[in-house]
This record gives sequence, C-alpha cells and structure tokens, in this order.
Amino acid sequence: MDKKRLKSDLENAYGIISIENNPIQDAFLETNHKFIFIMDEWDSIFYKNFIKDKDKNAYLEFLKGLLKDQPYVELAYMTGVLPIAKYSSGSELNMFREYNFINDRTYEDYFGFDEKEVKELSKHFSKLSFEVLKKWYDGYYKSDGSSLFNPRSVSFALMDGICLNYWTETGPMNEIDEYIEHNTNAVREDIVKMVAGIPVEVELEGYSVSSLQLDSRDEILSAMVVFGFLSYHDGFLRIPNYELMEKFQNVLKRKSMGTVAEIVNNSKNVLDATIALDAQKVAQYIEEVDNREIPFLQYNDENSLSCVITLCYLHARNYYDITREDKSGKGYVDYLFIPKKKGYPAIVLELKFDKSAQEAINQIKKKNYVDRVKDYEEILYVGINYSTNTKDNKHHHCIIEKYK
Repeated sequence: MDKKRLKSDLENAYGIISIENNPIQDAFLETNHKFIFIMDEWDSIFYKNFIKDKDKNAYLEFLKGLLKDQPYVELAYMTGVLPIAKYSSGSELNMFREYNFINDRTYEDYFGFDEKEVKELSKHFSKLSFEVLKKWYDGYYKSDGSSLFNPRSVSFALMDGICLNYWTETGPMNEIDEYIEHNTNAVREDIVKMVAGIPVEVELEGYSVSSLQLDSRDEILSAMVVFGFLSYHDGFLRIPNYELMEKFQNVLKRKSMGTVAEIVNNSKNVLDATIALDAQKVAQYIEEVDNREIPFLQYNDENSLSCVITLCYLHARNYYDITREDKSGKGYVDYLFIPKKKGYPAIVLELKFDKSAQEAINQIKKKNYVDRVKDYEEILYVGINYSTNTKDNKHHHCIIEKYK
C-alpha cells in the first residue's frame, strides 16, 4: 500500500505516466532530480518490545539499500535518541556524520533557548521572572560556556504561568533510574555527589560501543548527557537545574541504590529531630551513616561530609529550597534551608572538621549568615562538627540554637 502511494505521489509530482518497480530510482533516472530524505525518530523501531532482532536487522538493511551510495540521494537528515553506532554493528549506516550534546559545535545554537531569548520571552509573560526560569530550566552549556535552557519546559512554563516538571521522557529507557539500574554500583557515587551539588569530573567523548545495552559508567553517563538528564562542560558533569534535580532525588530512594536508599528513607527523622532542637539525635543519625562504612561516604574531604549531609536531609527538600555554599551576610554558608511553605523554620547549617560545633555556630553569627532568611518568623542555627580524634568514639557533634 505504501509503495503504491509513493508511486502515485511521484507520478503526480513529476507528471510521469507510469513508474515501475523502483519508484525513487525510476523518478531520478527520468528527471535527474535528487531527493532529500528527512526521518524524525528514525530509531523508534528499536524501542518496541514486539520488534524482534531479525526485524531490526531487516530495517537496517532497508535503510542501507535506500540511502547508501545511491545516486538519487542529495541529503539524508535523521534525528534519533542515541547514535547510529548503538544499533549498527557493521557498516550498514557508516556514511552519516553524527552530532550530539557531547561533542557538537556546529548546531549547538539550535538545541535550546539562550539567556537573551529567555529574557525577551519573560518580558511578555508577567507571571514568571527570568531568575525563576533560570533556576528551573537553565544549566546546559554551549562550547563557549554560555547558558542553554530547556526550550520545551520554558515554553510550557510561560504558557501555564507556573514552573513545573515538564520533562518528557523518550527513548529505549525513558526514566533516569532505568539508566542507572543497568549498573548501579558504577554510577551510585556520581549521582550522590551531583545531588549534593558537587560536579563530577569525567572524560566523555561519545559512544564507542555497538550494543544498545548500557553497562559501563561512561556509557551510562554519556547516554544521560545525550538525553539531557545531565549537562557536560569542561570535563565536568552536573545536574542541570531544579527540574532535573527532582528526578535525581527520587532515584536515591530506589531499592537499587542499596544503603544509600536506606539513609534517604531515614532522612525524615533527621529533619524532625532538627526542628525539635534535638541536637544529640541529629548527631546520632549522622554517626550511624558514618558507621555504615560506605567507601565514598568516608570522610576524605569536605565533599564527603557534604554528601552525607545531603542524604541525611534529603527529605527536607520536600519542604525547603536547599542551597549549598550560598552567599549570605559576610560570606558563604555551607547550607541554607529556605522554607517553601509556612510552618517550617528557616535553617542555617555550617560544617566543621576537627574543630567544634560551637565554632560553627559562632561563624554563623559572626558572618551574619542569617541575612538571607532574616525575615522568617523562626530561624534555626545548626552547627555540625566531625572530629577524627575522640575518646568517646562519637565523631559527630551538633549544636542547634534558635535565632533571637
């Protein structure tokens, strides 16, 4: 049926009375006009469960016969989720040049909205400021380091007048956690660090394997960049924005994350103890995490403690906007908890190593870290210290004070 329609279309377009068995080839031979082929989501067949391997191979052979070394092809433009190398193990479609988020400098200007465009759009929609749109949907980078926004989400947010998670998953594995679960151990540490706001250094050049299955760390992280789940610039991976951060936070709760999920599921207790001013309980909860001896959560540097604090307070993100190393007063506070709704106190949290929790509290006061949240009715100061040398074997100490 489709071949008959193609013949009919070509006959009508070129005024040819009859096209025989090879309509495109015959039309070219008779008119000497070459064709441009445009295929959107050309690889969608590979995501269908009912499509068998023999069908996929037949499809690749069809595309090879249609496009490769054919004199009637002026240009073939195909869009898909993953590179052709993921599907074609041989030379079936080796004539394409591929562009993606990892290594493209040619078409990057067309992948999203830049800051100038978003600022201009926000002027015409009064409900949302540029700053709010930037927080939610910025976080990608062009090769020169300039910002790139998620265009789909920006458009929906402006039309609806509210910032929400508009992310639409596409592809063979349409959820972030499905990527990770191919090899949770390989990327668990990376995910925890990025949720804690710590960029992950890695060298990604693209895809080098021929299998659709993503198993190694580089394969999983590369795919997540191409899908837009992560941003990659100057050798560092980051969670781009607030929209994607919500998804990664949910990943940490999954059973496949093992002990990390257990810590996260206990994080409600840590927040409750903090609000109840139970400093001893907070220190106890954090101590329990340290005692689990998770390798990448052992305290080799400040980032390790930051990862522990992130996990212990992950539940708090349901009620707070939590920022790390944020400017407030006369310096940068380690953690600032800004309530999303009434009934919750603002929290200023400072960390120390081999010093004292009281020194952390004193620094909060001396540098006026409360400045960013001073208008809230209730504010808590939280000082947490980790000591490497203790007689009582309790490495964590906490002090919580109410701001007066």
